[in-house]
Parts: sequence; C-alpha cells; structure tokens
Amino acid sequence: MIIVPTFLDKSSIHGFGIFSTEFIAKGTKIWEYDPRFDITFSEQEFETLPPSVKKEVEIHCYQPEPGGPVFYESTMGKYMNHSRKPNVDFQSVGVGMATRDIQPGEELTCDYRHFMADVSHISYL
Repeated sequence: MIIVPTFLDKSSIHGFGIFSTEFIAKGTKIWEYDPRFDITFSEQEFETLPPSVKKEVEIHCYQPEPGGPVFYESTMGKYMNHSRKPNVDFQSVGVGMATRDIQPGEELTCDYRHFMADVSHISYL
C-alpha cells in the first residue's frame, strides 16, 4: 500500500502514474505490504476470474515467485511505472524505499524486476 501523499496523473513513461504531492527525503518508506489493501490469490483463483476482471488485474498484479501467489494492489501504488533508474527501491521484500530525494510533482518509479519473477510479458522493459 502506498503510504506517502500522492496523486494520479498522465505519465510520460506509460499511461498513468503516481506523483508525489510533497517532498520525500531519501530513505523514506514509500510503500509497505498490507494484506488489507494488497490482495493475494493463487494462480488457480486468478484463472477463474471473469475475463474483464482478469484483464484489469493482470495489468496491475505481480508474482514474486513462479507458481507462487499473485498480488494485486488496491491503492494508487498499482500505477507506479517502471524505470531502470527508479526513485523507489523494492529489493527488500514487502517495502519500498526512496532511493534519493523526491521533489513535489515528481513521478514515483520502481524497477519491476525487483519484485516480479517474470517480466517477459511486459513489452517495454
């Protein structure tokens, strides 16, 4: 779940993105796993979703381990776009930290490869 003040806007990276509403200092916790907002389900449960729901969830879900649970974020964190030089680091399980100072209005980005087992289906990586 995203835990810093943000707003949703069009992104120059891809579609929509989330942007900081205020200054965020390097080392600040930006995101943390919370089972109330980060929904977990099995691959089998995912396969039983109606096609329209499956399509939406697929865009915003992540699977840290092949064959493991699928996670779907319900807060605006699901709109965080990928960057090879991210300002949010997800290398520690369950937490995202600011890699540097982030200015108000700056888009929050992460490296999907830090928490997704397979990124081959994402064409722009």
